[in-house]
Amino acid sequence: GEAMRTIILSDIHGEAETLCGMLEELNFDPATEELVVLGDALDYGTSPAETYIALRNLAEQMEKRFVYIRGEHEQMLLDALLLTRGQIANGLLWKQNGGKETLASLQERRLPPGKTALWLKDHTRTWYECQDFIAVHADIADEVIWNNEPETFLWGNRCIEENNYAGKLTVFGHHRVEFPTYLDGSGVESRFHPNYGTWFQLPLRGAIALDTGCGEENGYLTAMIVENGMMRFERI
Repeated sequence: GEAMRTIILSDIHGEAETLCGMLEELNFDPATEELVVLGDALDYGTSPAETYIALRNLAEQMEKRFVYIRGEHEQMLLDALLLTRGQIANGLLWKQNGGKETLASLQERRLPPGKTALWLKDHTRTWYECQDFIAVHADIADEVIWNNEPETFLWGNRCIEENNYAGKLTVFGHHRVEFPTYLDGSGVESRFHPNYGTWFQLPLRGAIALDTGCGEENGYLTAMIVENGMMRFERI
């Protein structure tokens, strides 16, 4: 059969129009293709509730072909809205970090925040691995998933700062980069910025940073398209 096309997006931060515009631009087909969202989909932004609704609809249509990685913003939302230790402090932290916009947006659309949190809890995961790559939100230390601390996936920064990961290809967001950035894991300041719109051989090892600051000043959303052992980047 035809190899399935996978679209990877990161750090949408409540920009529903940008998300939907990107999927349209790529002629994304929810019936046959795979979508991987690398977390921090809500908080800040002009339309967090609409972003949530769009992702929820995709999840329903796509089932297993929809992968939603939990970022620290999803984690803060869960810690704030579901019963947790230190819930009041967690609520304040979240509200100061884009949660205020998300709450207002949910209330405007009459979406109960608690229900939203439960959906996110059930539909996000801290990592995903397929034949071609591993997907996490922020960082990875070891290609053997169980050898990583859960915090590394949510908050870590060693891979991007030290270029010290040379395991199976991993894609991540979280760290704002100007362009998609390939890190080979050699430990030296070696970074490769693949041009937009060009097909490249999918690397077997190392890591790719994808958060190009959607919704921020001078920022935009980057998509990584994976097909037949090749990769291409588009931005909107």
